[in-house]
Amino acid sequence: MVDKNVLRKVYLEKRLTLSDDELETRNINILKQTLAHFDFSQYKCIHTFLSMVEKKEVNTHLIVAKATDVNEALTVVTSKTLKDGQLEHYIVDDDLRVETNKWGIPQPVQGTLADISKIDIVLVPLIAFDKVGHRIGYGKGYYDRFLKKIPHATKVGVSLSPPLDLIPYSNEHDVELDFCITPHKVYKFQ
Repeated sequence: MVDKNVLRKVYLEKRLTLSDDELETRNINILKQTLAHFDFSQYKCIHTFLSMVEKKEVNTHLIVAKATDVNEALTVVTSKTLKDGQLEHYIVDDDLRVETNKWGIPQPVQGTLADISKIDIVLVPLIAFDKVGHRIGYGKGYYDRFLKKIPHATKVGVSLSPPLDLIPYSNEHDVELDFCITPHKVYKFQ
């Protein structure tokens, strides 16, 4: 049986084969799906990851820009990885300074710390997901640990590809998604 590390590698490589035009088309379609299914006027605080452009991640900037157009009072939060396996969270505002770390992840290096209890929706990074809400991330568990701290928040994966039928490697540490947005459909779980 293929394990998570093999699936992670295969799906990362597949994503890297997308042409720039195809990537742009999928990102625009994800934005359309997002706006059709989520009313950002009902949220107070959204957490987002900052996209790794060179790894052809979903462009979360497009989603957040439209969400804040709809709701000017929406607080945007992002995070950085810490050596202890946790995430530290910052408000996205004029004081935020971002740099790319050694793994190619853009993350805050200076800014205002955020209160995660106020987050009510999270855009969750992933490499692949399945039809029941399991996901394969980058393998360090940062988001699973973070999401366990905010069980009240809506957990929304964003994926350039459709789901796998089932990822059979889930364990008690994995936090399932509530939704996953793809270019063609929004999947709702549970």
